[in-house]
Amino acid sequence: MLKDSPKAKTLSSFRSHKVWIVASWGLAIVFGTALRLGWIPAIDLPVLTWIHNNQVSWLQQLMYIFSIIGNWQAYLIVLVVLALILISKKQLRTWLILTFNTLTTFGMSQLFKLIFHRERPSDFFLIEQGGHSFPSGHAMVSVALYLSAALMLARLYPDEKWKSVNLGIISFMPGLSRLFMGVHYPTDVLIGWLLGVSAAFFWYELWLQPEKEKSIIRLAGKSLFHD
Repeated sequence: MLKDSPKAKTLSSFRSHKVWIVASWGLAIVFGTALRLGWIPAIDLPVLTWIHNNQVSWLQQLMYIFSIIGNWQAYLIVLVVLALILISKKQLRTWLILTFNTLTTFGMSQLFKLIFHRERPSDFFLIEQGGHSFPSGHAMVSVALYLSAALMLARLYPDEKWKSVNLGIISFMPGLSRLFMGVHYPTDVLIGWLLGVSAAFFWYELWLQPEKEKSIIRLAGKSLFHD
């Protein structure tokens, strides 16, 4: 029967994921609004203070490297490398989805920063950093890009899943590094991770369903050119 077919199960999975994806973004908006109204979560300062007071030099240097791979320049390099790998293997659609995922997630992180306007914990800075704090763009965008790439590559190349597992783990490290650099509060990173994971699974599920993607494009086309 249709309801037991792989296609039906995939569609059901997509719908169930949409619920927690929407819930994740709703939680982030509520949380950001509370921050804008002056609420400071109880874990933020104690955790940040403990990390700041218990730094280990080699770990701090490692975290600085992880912080660099969460910069937009690193995303650009990664996308160029992925283009060379994926396009040569006739996976242009995969690369386009990863690129669009990165651009939209980065854009949303910047929009949230402008809306919620949380100041960074400047007393803890170990590096100079401008901009606002909530959510952590490093946490959000790195997970969105690297985790979704890991999921897709694991499916495309099942014999090399260990590489995808490593990439999935690494996707969380740029966000963690921002606590060691003292430029984000823990809740900035936690919400950034949550939004990044939700974005990664949204685009991964869409990648699994090219027919769903085509229907979205047709709907968008009708909306744009409707008289």
